[in-house]
Amino acid sequence: MSSMRDLVLILLLCCLTSGSESNPVDRYGLYGESLRLDVEEYDNLTFKRFLWLYADKKRLVEYTHASDLAENYKQEKFEFDQKNFSLLIKNLVNTDSGLYEAETVDYDGNMIRVITYNLTVQAAVSKPSINLTETPLANETCSISLNCSVKDGDDVFIHWEETGIKDTKSISNGSLLEYTPAPSAGDKESFTCYVENRVSKNSTTIMKNKLTCNRPMEDLVNTTYATVGENYESITSDYDVVNPGRMIQPIEDTTIYSAVQKQA
Repeated sequence: MSSMRDLVLILLLCCLTSGSESNPVDRYGLYGESLRLDVEEYDNLTFKRFLWLYADKKRLVEYTHASDLAENYKQEKFEFDQKNFSLLIKNLVNTDSGLYEAETVDYDGNMIRVITYNLTVQAAVSKPSINLTETPLANETCSISLNCSVKDGDDVFIHWEETGIKDTKSISNGSLLEYTPAPSAGDKESFTCYVENRVSKNSTTIMKNKLTCNRPMEDLVNTTYATVGENYESITSDYDVVNPGRMIQPIEDTTIYSAVQKQA
């Protein structure tokens, strides 16, 4: 009976261990910046040695408790804090993505996992651009398609918000927005395209009263609001939306001459 109980306890322990191993903590880092991986309840740890490992158990840092010495195998890339055992990864690049595991070795030589992080490095999203396409409708009206796109950024999510006279609401998930211009649109009503990933945000705003049929596209002015990194540093800028056709073939002044022959 006791052997059966011991077997159940062993199986339960194996399940708990495999479950914790297969569920690392997800972290996201901004390309080119630094990121710190913390160790929770570090002051309760007892060990002979402490290690930070990467991917296939490659040793990054090895700290020996008795001598209070830490061996950093890549000093320019990593910084180990001997007070809280955290690991600072500097100048993040795409190849830094992967599993980072903190382990302790007790005085019997047993290795005990403390925590595992699954790090994903992402580039900041760039300023989104909006392409406008006009489709003529009856009664001199039109339908305008607003297509929002972004050049740089990993795993980007795009959505639209509409700001009215009294409130702001989400109106579309995805890059495409259809709009029929309304003559009553006020000077505070707008559409904003937001692009974001886990490490940054950016946006472009177009005022509704600028969206009219047969509009001069160079008159459309967009405002961008960007936030990057964990501290969300903000950047605001203005720029013009230019008709793509005019970008390909610039407009030049042209004089046309014609000859008229008078009949006798």
